[in-house]
Amino acid sequence: MNSAPSLVNIDTLQNAVVTIDRHARVCSLNAAAQMMWGSTLNHAVGGSFTQWFVPEETLATLHNHITQGKADVCSGMLRLARSTESNGSHGQVHVILSPISSVADALAEPQSYCLECHQIGTYEMASQDAQWRAQVQNHQDLMRQLAHEVKNPLGGIRGATQLLQDELREVAPDLTEYTEMMLTQVDRLKNLVDQFLVPYRKGNIQPITMNVHEVCEAVYSVAKIEFPDIEWVRDYDVSVPDISGVSDYLQQLLLNLVQNAAQAVERSKPARPHVTIKTRAARHCLVGGEMHPLMVELAVVDNGAGVPADIYDTLFLPMVTQREGGTGLGLSVAMQIAQQHGGTIEVDSREGHTQMRVLLPIVKRVLAA
Repeated sequence: MNSAPSLVNIDTLQNAVVTIDRHARVCSLNAAAQMMWGSTLNHAVGGSFTQWFVPEETLATLHNHITQGKADVCSGMLRLARSTESNGSHGQVHVILSPISSVADALAEPQSYCLECHQIGTYEMASQDAQWRAQVQNHQDLMRQLAHEVKNPLGGIRGATQLLQDELREVAPDLTEYTEMMLTQVDRLKNLVDQFLVPYRKGNIQPITMNVHEVCEAVYSVAKIEFPDIEWVRDYDVSVPDISGVSDYLQQLLLNLVQNAAQAVERSKPARPHVTIKTRAARHCLVGGEMHPLMVELAVVDNGAGVPADIYDTLFLPMVTQREGGTGLGLSVAMQIAQQHGGTIEVDSREGHTQMRVLLPIVKRVLAA
């Protein structure tokens, strides 16, 4: 295989640099790239560059960019595959994909590309995570204040409506259907407000040591009844360590993710709709500015249409939804519960594949009030 032409000696560059042909195969890589991925030149050349990264939407975009012979420069964030973490190169990288062409063939489709990778350090990742968490917290605090403001008068409205209904039963029983409707709507609003406030309630919340599969099985039993037309798959790693948490809260977290996945599948109507609940042991995870050597991964995977690009970055904020008539609370509440347990939720979505990945620490933590 012929190496791609290069205008500079890539071995002199500090960042990891890879040259790639039109079939997305590696032609060459510099010393920095070999160190980042723990791969020798002979081992890497001829293989797909995608093997080094977690399969996500950005990676698919870069791959299509190459195979379609596009001539513009594109960039994005990618996550290194776990197989590359043995040498400590975990986390995110910022990549820039540029076409390689000479002046003579500048107007022709590129036949090779240069992929430059800048690894995001632990400090930068922690900073990004902290900024995102602060944004989510600000939204949650605002919604909490609004929920409290709404909940107080709801009690008075319900009490007055109940008294009116009792009076109408004596003088105009045919009008009680209207008070019944009012009570139904008040109760609906109260339940909606409670969804905002549940993760914030204080009390004697005592986490216990549990096996995450107890949570999975409880939610699986509900899901297969609520969504009988979907194929439900359990993919468990029974060797994962125990976690510490509140079972009811974790069941609510997983149920919200499962319902979200099922609704996405129902909307997109794939030929074989299915949702998978899986567990794994996850290593080298940065959560809340802290690097965890080992965490429990609890994931929900569906084959729906994927998360729209316009809400991808705000998916876990309150009131963000892609479902008509949805409240946008399910994923927000799920994230709050995950964070109270010292964890987080990550999303990887593209057409036909969406994974909501919950990361939970295996060490015992006291839940935030």
